[in-house]
Amino acid sequence: MAGLPFLDVVDIDLIAELRDVAGPIHCAQVKDIRAHDLVQANTNMRVGRHLVIMPTAGVGRHVVEMTDYVVEPGSVLHIEPGRAHRWVPEATFDGWVIAIDQHVCPLDLFDVNGLSPLVALGASIDVAHALIVSLTKPNVLPAGAQQRLRLSIASVLLELIAGASDRTMLPTDAVAEQKLVGDFRRELEFHYLSTRSVGDYAKLIGCSTKTLTRATKRVLGQTPKETIDLRVAYAACRLLSNTDISVAWIANNLGFSEQSNFAKFFSRLVGTTPAAYRNDCRSETIAN
Repeated sequence: MAGLPFLDVVDIDLIAELRDVAGPIHCAQVKDIRAHDLVQANTNMRVGRHLVIMPTAGVGRHVVEMTDYVVEPGSVLHIEPGRAHRWVPEATFDGWVIAIDQHVCPLDLFDVNGLSPLVALGASIDVAHALIVSLTKPNVLPAGAQQRLRLSIASVLLELIAGASDRTMLPTDAVAEQKLVGDFRRELEFHYLSTRSVGDYAKLIGCSTKTLTRATKRVLGQTPKETIDLRVAYAACRLLSNTDISVAWIANNLGFSEQSNFAKFFSRLVGTTPAAYRNDCRSETIAN
């Protein structure tokens, strides 16, 4: 199972497809992204870079993990590397999408940032807009130093987003707990196919099970076990809705020795059986 990461989503960078250019920073307009076949098919995607969506007009929705977010001018949507997201085809907002390689900003920049990808920048929104204009219109920068300046601008943009949570106001223990939970969520993305043991994740991030449980309850409002189970259930939902793979195969590759155990797990988390969930998804697709 270790060789089957991210079974529930398509790993793809639509911006790289639309803009055949090399470099650590790619830009595209929302309208161009929305015209892509994978967007029209409501496909869940996971990218390996920072994705910053800045609406400039209209109001719409965007899905990150399993949550709908309302996007409109005055805020930005920041999707961290490794997170799954989905474009809503009927959304009417327009704007820019910036894809930024991970190495452009420090690895720990978002370790203690707010878990919500929707960021209200307040008075800083004008600064963010100016930065994005500079990235989307390279001709405004001196040609000789263009690439170096674009890297600096992208770094400042991410710093601006990271600072919007005002984390300096958090107590020291809260900052440490958010970082711990960030480490836990990051390890979960790579290991949920092979283990659902809270103890295993505690060992991976170097803390006790008790410490991880306390931090996860305070930051996420749920236990580590609930977080793990929800991640596995999300993977199952995506496989059931987006593929024709058998329920038995899904159960086995998500770590369940018996299909009946998987069915009980899925029903407890989702409220219906795997087969019924798949049928409901297909019915909605036909209706639309």
